[in-house]
Amino acid sequence: MQLGHPSLAILAFTGSSTYAALQKHDQGLQQPLLGDSIITGRSVREALRDAEIIPDVLDDFEPSFLITPYYPSKNKTVELGNSIEPSAVASSPDIYYNYPIPPTTTVKPNTTFTLVLTDPDATSRADPVKAQMCHWILTNATLASSDPLDSDRVELRFYPPKNGLVELESYLPPSPPPKTGYHRYVFVLLESKPDKGPSTLPKKPKDRPHWGYGKIGAGVREWAEENDLLVVGANFFYSQNKKQ
Repeated sequence: MQLGHPSLAILAFTGSSTYAALQKHDQGLQQPLLGDSIITGRSVREALRDAEIIPDVLDDFEPSFLITPYYPSKNKTVELGNSIEPSAVASSPDIYYNYPIPPTTTVKPNTTFTLVLTDPDATSRADPVKAQMCHWILTNATLASSDPLDSDRVELRFYPPKNGLVELESYLPPSPPPKTGYHRYVFVLLESKPDKGPSTLPKKPKDRPHWGYGKIGAGVREWAEENDLLVVGANFFYSQNKKQ
């Protein structure tokens, strides 16, 4: 599906960034990065490791983008490990991106980006027989500007290229089943490898469960490798059904 009016936006910063204040929660999950915490590539990696997203979903990597998904209907922001109720994520979010650390290279004009959402805990973290579950793939996004990101603050937005932004897999709202505990819902930002042609789109997975690979735990890692994509950012939230 081609999207004529993409909702994705980039806010790219050279340097550290801070999150808006988050609501604390006491459900026994890891605490999200709160208030005035400085968000760096290192702190993102630590949060992903603490939640075992590295290595369950991703290999270790050095983040160059910080993803900030925002669900406007219930004013909920994904904050590296906060808890969000399923009703708040029924519609696809707006996505913002920040550079958590000073970029060492300029994003090339023909670089394309892909955003995915995956659940490594389907049907439950204790029994992930359908994991990973593919919830969303949005691809063929490009930066509106090719200028070097060397100012104090540079705002860039995704604009549809010639053929438009492509929703390769439609948004499947996170809906953890009853009595399956908390699920980790992981957003991953990937960029095309430098030697990949700008017109080459990733292939749609053959199925949502296991991302079509037919193996428990298979998903983003295998799909990114197959499509020559590099992980450059990630964020996540927890959600569970009210019936436990």
